[in-house]
Formats: sequence, structure tokens, C-alpha cells
Amino acid sequence: MMQSVSPQPADTTLVLPAQEVGGSFLPTSIWDLFGYAQGFEFPLALVFLLGLFFLCTAYVRYFRQWRGSQALLKINPSNLGVRDFQSALGDARPGNPYRLAGERLLEEQGRGGTPQSMLDYALRYIGFDHDNYKEVDRYITAAVYIALSLGLLGTLLGIFVLFMSGNRHAASDLVGLGIAVVSTMLALVVRLILWPLNIVLQAWVRKRYKELQTWAVSVAYGLAREEVPVRLREE
Repeated sequence: MMQSVSPQPADTTLVLPAQEVGGSFLPTSIWDLFGYAQGFEFPLALVFLLGLFFLCTAYVRYFRQWRGSQALLKINPSNLGVRDFQSALGDARPGNPYRLAGERLLEEQGRGGTPQSMLDYALRYIGFDHDNYKEVDRYITAAVYIALSLGLLGTLLGIFVLFMSGNRHAASDLVGLGIAVVSTMLALVVRLILWPLNIVLQAWVRKRYKELQTWAVSVAYGLAREEVPVRLREE
């Protein structure tokens, strides 16, 4: 006697990287949410890498350009000869800001300039060189604001997806939650890493250029065998 066997229904349970708790799906970690972010993490990661590239490039240029400055800082302006100064400049790297300022001082002195005119001429070129570092600040600021805008866009889109249907569904809820959380988190990561590092870099650069300006003042009046005016000393 044959027995009929009723077919078993296929298992169509949706597999999600989460745990089912009380009928709803909850992510087990922050990394699970990346699976629901719908690709919002990729443009934010690209912005972060571009900003980090500009920042690292500025650091590398900074260390390479200022290498060899200590030898020029050891020059005694009170007993400074033109030939000795030229020899010391020749030992520095061609792009070194101290060498750049020293060459401008000698150039203006060769035209019969006064210490003040020598100093003004050198400081003008120092300012031009400093402006190159200020360009980095613009790139980092642009990267931070783009990341924050993308994060806000992802947050609003995630909230929209979360509440766009009248009937709540676990899959759509997690997609909205993933977009909102991941985009907001990555935008804040970009802001909290790039911005402080850029502030440290710019403060470091400003400090070095102030030391360079003080050095240029002492060398300019040392070459002219004159005392530095009190006003310039205070500045």
C-alpha cells in the first residue's frame, strides 16, 4: 500500500548578516551595516584618500625642502662675510627656504640696497613660498566639506528609506539604517582625522617661517654691518 508524501515547502528565508531577535533583524556589529550602505561608503572613502594624499604630500615636501636648515641657522650674523655666506648657501638644498631668502638678500645687496630693502625683497619671496603651503589648506578644507555634505546626504536618504513605506519591513529598515549610520560615521571620521592633522601641519609651517623671518632680519643687518633696529627686534 503506497502512502502519499506531501511536498515540503522550500526554505525561502532571507539570509541577512544579522541576528533575528523578537521578529526583527538586528546587526551584530558596525561592519554588518556596511552591507546595507548601498555603496555610500565608496565616495566617502575616495574623498578621505584624496585628502590624505594631499596632506602626506605636504608633509613629505616640508621635510625634504627644509632639510639642511640647521647649518644656516648656526651662522653668526655679527661676523658674517659675503663669501662665507655664499659658501654656506651653496651647501643647502636648492629649494630650501633659507637658501632662497639668503640668495635674495645677496641679490639686493649687489644692487646697493639698504638692509631694509634687502629684507623687504627677501620677505616678499618668503611669502610667496609660504603661499604654496596654504594651497594644501584649501584642498583639505574642500575634502572635509565634501565629506560632510555626502554624509548629510546619506543621513537624509537613509531616513527617507527607513520611513518611505507605511508597512515596516526588516530588510528596508536595515537598508535605511545602514545608509544613514555608515555615511554619517565615515563623514565624521574624515573630519576628525584630516582637519586636526592639517591644523598641526599649518601651525608647524607658520612657526618655521617666523624663525626664517627672524633669521633674515639678522643676516640682512649682519651683511651691512649695522645693528638691528629695536622695532625689528621686537617684531
